Amino acid sequence: MGLLDKIKKSIELKHPSPSISLIEKTENRILELTKKSELDPNDSKILLELYACYVETSNSEKKIECLEKLSFLTPGDFYPLQQLADVYLNELDDNVKAKFYQNKANNIKNNF
Repeated sequence: MGLLDKIKKSIELKHPSPSISLIEKTENRILELTKKSELDPNDSKILLELYACYVETSNSEKKIECLEKLSFLTPGDFYPLQQLADVYLNELDDNVKAKFYQNKANNIKNNF
């Protein structure tokens, strides 16, 4: 195990697990926001809130889904693309997709 792996493991061990009540509250919020999103699929604020809930529940697949929709709805915003790069790099270990999304985010930043 390399030094970075040891540091990462140390940080992971110190991060407290969420309580069951917090998880239930977040999952109820996800249900509520999902219904709102179905009624108004172009509301980026709802999608951003959903994304935050999926961050809390560590649901990579749903985070990606929200971020892809956000990047489509807000093409001038680099944040969803930057977060997609982060998910692919740090959670899914997919350097190719991470680089793809990072380059797209950088293009937006540079053209701003």
